Amino acid sequence: MNGGRRICFTDSKGKALFSIPDGGIIRLFYGNGEDGFALCRYLDETHARIDGVDYLIREFAQRMERNGISYAAA
Repeated sequence: MNGGRRICFTDSKGKALFSIPDGGIIRLFYGNGEDGFALCRYLDETHARIDGVDYLIREFAQRMERNGISYAAA
């Protein structure tokens, strides 16, 4: 992990929620009671590769909200 780079997660409106280091893990909580984990890689200040998919952080938040999935630092 690169100790200097952090991925800053926000909600869909851009409000900061938490940050994790490059190479860190988030926990996903699905509406059906199941959960999972996703590896996150820093791309730049507003983008991250989450579970192998490149996202604009705010678009990731919008997608999770739309699908009823919450997430937190693991």
